[in-house]
Parts: sequence; structure tokens; C-alpha cells
Amino acid sequence: MGIISETTMSPQELEELQKKKTSLENELQSLDEREKTLDKKLKTFEEKLMIQELEEKVKAKRESVNQLESRMKELEEKWKGPREKSEGSAKVQEHPTPQVAEEAPQQEEMVVMEPDVAPESHKPEQQEPKKKRRFF
Repeated sequence: MGIISETTMSPQELEELQKKKTSLENELQSLDEREKTLDKKLKTFEEKLMIQELEEKVKAKRESVNQLESRMKELEEKWKGPREKSEGSAKVQEHPTPQVAEEAPQQEEMVVMEPDVAPESHKPEQQEPKKKRRFF
């Protein structure tokens, strides 16, 4: 019924079937090669895309780090500026005795800075505790 026996097939039909089979095998081989080529290109594009995304992330992270570093420098300069001025004025106000400085050069000296304004002008609640500074 559905099975064709070779005895009923003519030589032309057999030749056409063989040609069709060869054509389909060639097409299958061509499609396999195309699939492999496309797969390689796809992997290449995926890698390029991942690299591009990583480059964008790295660029954004560099900008973020640079901004943080700039902000850090700015804050350090603000912090050091008044501090250096106050340390400079403290060194001017400091009067170590020559004997102590010569006798014990490795000892720490403690300097207590007095406020520039007289205590009568401040209310007792508003007075800040005296700051102790050490100079080595």
C-alpha cells in the first residue's frame, strides 16, 4: 500500500530520487556549514557586546572614582587649610623653655591654647572646652 517496491519503479524514477537525495544531502551540508559560521559570528558578536558593556561599566566606575577622589582632595584641602593656619599660630604662641627642649628632645610637649576673647564676653553655657594640642 504505502510501500513502493523496487520492481514497480522505473530507472528514471530511481535516478530522480537519487538526484533529489544528493541535492538534499548537499543542502543539509551547506546549512550545517552556514550554521557553524553563523554560530561563530554570533559568539564573536556576543563577546564584543559583553566587552562593550564592560567598557561602559568601567568608564562609569572610573568617573565615579575620579569624582570621589576629587571630592576627597577638596575636603582634605579644606580640612588642612584652617588646621595649618591654627597650627602656625599655635607655634608662634608657643614658648618652650630652652632647657627643656635641650634636655629632653624626645619628650612630648603639650600646649594649651587660650581663647582670644575674654571669658566675660561668653556665657558659661556657650564656652567650649579648651583644646589640647600636641606638637612633636
